[in-house]
Formats: sequence, structure tokens, C-alpha cells
Amino acid sequence: MTWFMIDDGIYDAPQCEELPLSAIGLWAMAGSYVGRQLRHGDYDGAITMQRVRKLGGSPKLARQLVDAGLWRETEPGVFEIVAANPDGTMLCKYAATKELQEKRARAGRAGGKASGRSRRSKNEANASADSEANAKQTGKQKRSTLTYTYTHTDITSPNPSTPTPEPEPERTTMAELEAKMLEDPFETAWNAYPRHTGSKTEAEKAWNLVVQGVAGRPPADPRQLIGSVIAYAKTVDEPKYAPNMSRWLRQGAYTDTMPSQPKPYRHALPDGTVIDDRWITSHIRDHVPVGTFTDSMRTDFWACVKTGIDPEQKAKEIINECQRKAQR
Repeated sequence: MTWFMIDDGIYDAPQCEELPLSAIGLWAMAGSYVGRQLRHGDYDGAITMQRVRKLGGSPKLARQLVDAGLWRETEPGVFEIVAANPDGTMLCKYAATKELQEKRARAGRAGGKASGRSRRSKNEANASADSEANAKQTGKQKRSTLTYTYTHTDITSPNPSTPTPEPEPERTTMAELEAKMLEDPFETAWNAYPRHTGSKTEAEKAWNLVVQGVAGRPPADPRQLIGSVIAYAKTVDEPKYAPNMSRWLRQGAYTDTMPSQPKPYRHALPDGTVIDDRWITSHIRDHVPVGTFTDSMRTDFWACVKTGIDPEQKAKEIINECQRKAQR
């Protein structure tokens, strides 16, 4: 097993100040992937654009990592992890477990020196040569590429019989995530759009016109519009060829990737009461802070009502949840 180890100063490293969490996530996932592939002697540490997508990333996120200095583009669409800053401080490194080290040692003893050399990857040999050369050239800037050397690191606790329990990580619900996105819908869409050239002010003006409804088009729901931007970004392989966001909006191109509107709700109770969107508005939306009642809550409410749960009681639960969320 190979461990991808991240320096504890990464959270406030200058490279990460402007990076979205999604880019940091891609960086960590790619580091894990590279660590796994280093088991194979012929792997050179390359991360292709195809692998970026399989890890849940996008060309835009890859470009952000390159611009931030966490990745280096070795050739078009191929990247490698940058492990060190120019001053030599490490951002991350790889360490093999004791078992993997022993396995490699046994393989080397069994095959002799010649076979042992053949098992080493070209990348490891080059990395070692670079390290020796850099050690001799004092005063020169240290090489910042990731060197794939393996060291054993004891990752067990001081007393394995009584390990220190790790705190439960905080989980963000879909409802909370949606509410966060809707705090500033345009900013969310701007960050998701694949190209940031052109005027942001003009893009925001175009956004507001689309939300209001222009050129004979109906007003666009901000949530649906954000979904359209995200869907469009996934189709763009080369962000430099994407139009400016203001033009994309004014030309109505957002309609090509606009997700379908949620189906209207309507359910009749045995006493004749009709539960629909107007009922939801008067019993829930009008009683909670703006942006806290999300589509996922609406879907959950509808599912509960259809299974026979009292809509009044469910509405009270949702109102309480929205109010708690607004107070956080």
C-alpha cells in the first residue's frame, strides 16, 4: 500500500487561497490515484484529461490547479503533481508501507541486481538522478516536481490498543448545499461557467435579464439557470473556445442545457383538501426565510403526503428545520 501524505499547512497555503473546494478535492483524488499506480514499475506519474474526468473533475478544475502551481502540464492534456514549493517546502509526498517495502526488497534479492534495476520505473531512476544533481548544485532553486521515492512512515497511534477516536466529520446535506448556492445565484453560476474572460458586470446584467424574462422567453428560475450552466460546463473540453458568459446568456444558449422544470404537485386528501404548490406556499414558503426551503424539501414533503403523513405536521417540521438552518 502507498500513502499519499498531505502537509498539514495545505489548508492555508498561498496556492489554495483562490481555489474552490472542488479543485482541492480533485487534487487529493488524483494524488490517491497516482499513489495506487506507483505500484506498477512502468507508471510515470502522468494524469491524463480522461483520468481527470473519471475522478469527477473537469478541464476547468485542472487548469485552476495548474494556475495555482499544484499541478504542472507536461504536455497538452497531461498533468503531474507538484510536490514542493520553490523554496523546497513540501506540499505532499508518497510513503510506502513496511509491507510494500519488504515485498520489493524480497523481489530484488530474488532476482539479483540486474532484475532489480529492471523493475524500477524510469521515473524513479530519473527522480533519483535529479535529487543527486540538485544536492550538488547548492544555491540553485530546488526542483519542485514530485519525486516518487518510498519511505516507511509509522502511521499507528502510540498505543494501538487504545487508539484516539477521530471526531465525526461534519456532513453537509443537499438542502444546505442548495441553500448556500442560492445565497448568490449569479456568483454560483459565474464560478461554474467554464470561461471567465469578458466583463463580469455585463454577465450579471445578462443574468438578471434572463431571470426577468427577455426576448419573448419566459422568466428563468435561478436554480434551473444554475443547473443549465453546470450542464453546459460539462460539455466544454476547451474553455478558451466557450463564449463569454454574457453572450451565452443573451443569445439564449442556456435553453439548450436547461434542466426540466419539476412537475407540479397536486394531491387530494380524503376530506377534499387539495395539496398543491399554492398550499405549500401558504403553509411553508411564507413562513420560512428566503432560500431555505429547497427542492429536496419539497420532494420530501410530497413523498410524505402521498404515504399518508399529515401535511400540516410535516409542514411544521420543515418550517422548524428551515428556521434552525437560518440561525446557523
